[in-house]
Amino acid sequence: MIPVFIPSFYAHILNAVFLLLAAIAIAMNFSKLRKLDAYAVVKLFLMASIAVGVHGLSHQGLERNYDYNPLISLN
Repeated sequence: MIPVFIPSFYAHILNAVFLLLAAIAIAMNFSKLRKLDAYAVVKLFLMASIAVGVHGLSHQGLERNYDYNPLISLN
């Protein structure tokens, strides 16, 4: 198991919390998002893409450096 004092683990968990909060905020404000112009929607999708990409890289780093794969616990 991964030691709980590793800063990258805390950063990964914090990133996951922020992604969850962003998803909740999007769901709660979906009617406002539908009224945005195309350029604003593209910017939102690009920001979401960056956030998910960083989270994915964090998964890869945790798995490579610390042999930690949270998906194993789902089996």
